[in-house]
Amino acid sequence: MAPRYHLREGIVVRRSELPSGDVVVTVLGLSGKWRGVARKGKLLGGNLARLSLFHEVSVQGYRKRDDDLLLITQVELSGALPALSQPALYPYAHLLAELAEHLAVDQAGERLYAYLASGLRGLVQHHDPEAVALVISWRLVQQAGLAPRLTHCARCGGGPCNRFDIAAGGLTCDRCASGLPIAEAAKAELLVMLTKAAREALNEPLLERPTHWALLSRYLAFHVGSLNSLGHLGAVTAWSPSS
Repeated sequence: MAPRYHLREGIVVRRSELPSGDVVVTVLGLSGKWRGVARKGKLLGGNLARLSLFHEVSVQGYRKRDDDLLLITQVELSGALPALSQPALYPYAHLLAELAEHLAVDQAGERLYAYLASGLRGLVQHHDPEAVALVISWRLVQQAGLAPRLTHCARCGGGPCNRFDIAAGGLTCDRCASGLPIAEAAKAELLVMLTKAAREALNEPLLERPTHWALLSRYLAFHVGSLNSLGHLGAVTAWSPSS
C-alpha cells in the first residue's frame, strides 16, 4: 500500500524519547489528537527540539496504514512559550496539556485546542497563573461535556445545595446529603469559574484555592482518570495532593 501523506498542526501535549533516540509525540489540534514519531537523524526541515512540550507545530509526515503512527518527516515551529519551562509555570502547563490530552478524542478537539492554547498563553501573560490553571482546567472539563451540575441537586434536582458529590457529578441538597460539605464562598467561586466568561472569572480573587484544587483533583480522578501532573502542584500551590 502506498504511503499516505499528511500535513498536521497542533500543540505538543506529550513527548517521550525512546532508547533509540527517536521521539514519540502526542499533538492536539483542531481536529483532535494524533500521535507521531520522529526518527533520530532522519528529520528533514527541522530538528527534534522543535517537538518540545507545549510547542505549536506544523508537521509533514506519512503513514502506510490508518493505525500507524505518523512518521514525521518535517516540522516547523509555529509558536513557542519558553517561559512555560520555568518552575513556577511548568506544573500548571503540564496539568492543562495532560488534561486536554485525556479529554480529547481523535475526531473532536477544536474547543479543547482553543482553550488549551488560550490557557498556555494566559499562564505566561496573566499576573495570576494559578487562577488561570484553575479556570482553564474546569473549562476544558466543561468543553468535554463533563462539567459538574451546580444549579440544582445532581441527584434529585432540588435545593438548596451545600455539598459536592464527586460520583453524582455536582452539588447535592440537604435532603440527599451525599458528598463533601462545601462552603458558600467556594461554591460561589466554582459557579463563577464555570458560568462566567473566562476573562470575568479571572477578575475574581478566588480565595478558596486549596478547596478548589482538592475538588478538581478528586473530580478528575473519578470522571477523567489519573493525571500525573496533579502530583506536582504542591510545589506551586498551597494545596497538597496528599491532603
